[in-house]
Amino acid sequence: MSAGIQAIALSAPIIASNAIFAPRRLNKGTAAMDTDPIYGLMNYDIAAGQTLKGIRAVKDLSEPVETSAKDAIKAANAVQETAKAGKFAKTAIKVIDFTADNINPIICVTSGVKVLNSDDKADTLLREGISLGTMFGAEKAAKEVLGMPYYKKNKATGKRERVPRKALYHKNPFAEKQAQAFKDLCETKKLFNKVSLKPLPGIAKGLLFVGASIGGFTVGDKLGDLILGEQHKAA
Repeated sequence: MSAGIQAIALSAPIIASNAIFAPRRLNKGTAAMDTDPIYGLMNYDIAAGQTLKGIRAVKDLSEPVETSAKDAIKAANAVQETAKAGKFAKTAIKVIDFTADNINPIICVTSGVKVLNSDDKADTLLREGISLGTMFGAEKAAKEVLGMPYYKKNKATGKRERVPRKALYHKNPFAEKQAQAFKDLCETKKLFNKVSLKPLPGIAKGLLFVGASIGGFTVGDKLGDLILGEQHKAA
């Protein structure tokens, strides 16, 4: 496998999953702004962090170096000369950078804010705990099975490094054979004889990961209804 194909294989799942997660978080933030603006703003922050993760992965395809929120904003042509925009912009950049590196802990903190602002704190706490627990469990399982890459900081350089993860499906001969056949097909075929299908296996991984995450949260939500009763569900 060439370096270019390997980069696509590693980055595509991150790009695809965050391209779906970010709009969902943005919608959740917008829906909450009237009743719980702090919770809404925190969801906006998560959406921005997820967008940054996707942009970092895109940039890593051609330039595997550290990307800050400032770079990502410029890359998206959203804001120019951000460094000169004042203390608020600089603070926002630092917050988004931190969020992109700590998505799951920030999601937990955001759920905590939802609990604190709820009229029925005990009910909301239990529901959030169950839903997040099943969601994170499903995500962890999907990451291991699919071999989702992850990032870690090099202590010597302080820069992020993309780390591949050995997929568990490789241990199943049938699954390994089918996955390899799909990869080989995508590497040789083009959509309409023009668009390369090389990123498709990685995109499929990202979509499966999203499905596992949403499915895990939904199972937890339904489980909360069964345990606590749907009629008592906190708004």
